[in-house]
Amino acid sequence: MNLYRRGVLMKRGYLIAIIMMLLLLSGCGIKSHSYNPDESSIFLSKDGTIMSALVQEIDTKAKSEDLENFANTEIEDFNSLNAQNQVKLEFAGIRRNTAKLMFSYSSFECMKEFGKFTQDNSFDLKSAAVYKLSDIDVSSMDSVNIPEGVNGKYIAIIDGKAKVYVDGKITYVSNNMEFSGNTAKVDGFNYIIFK
Repeated sequence: MNLYRRGVLMKRGYLIAIIMMLLLLSGCGIKSHSYNPDESSIFLSKDGTIMSALVQEIDTKAKSEDLENFANTEIEDFNSLNAQNQVKLEFAGIRRNTAKLMFSYSSFECMKEFGKFTQDNSFDLKSAAVYKLSDIDVSSMDSVNIPEGVNGKYIAIIDGKAKVYVDGKITYVSNNMEFSGNTAKVDGFNYIIFK
């Protein structure tokens, strides 16, 4: 009986430890997104988070630490000039001669201004925003016409040129633009419907 009870307690202890580990890994309470691009792009999430990635092949023997230090200096300089527009470095690394920088922004305007500040021309956007379809009246928008039968919960409205990742599966992209899974290439005024 005593050994049985001890075994049950040990199993419960292991179970609690596994659950705690899963909660930590899933970022319980922390926003986590499935954005790990292999080319320069932007990311729009359901909750309004906006990110970008700059991915480039390099010839030098630079180290990830050098890249991270450089990116952090650029961010500090930008944030000190733009108190309301805040940028955060999400990732900096170099692997197999490919450098990748990922940033998150307080707003689309912040991303646009930071792109100008750093002379990043990997995207050319005039606007980008995500809305819950149930929160907006699409019928009042002249340029948005969602075909019958297209389902989704969110709409990303984008004006410009970029490779776009969204936080969900894409079900429709306007103007017959190319899309797959959660990515689409857009050019001009486009909207993306996703689940």
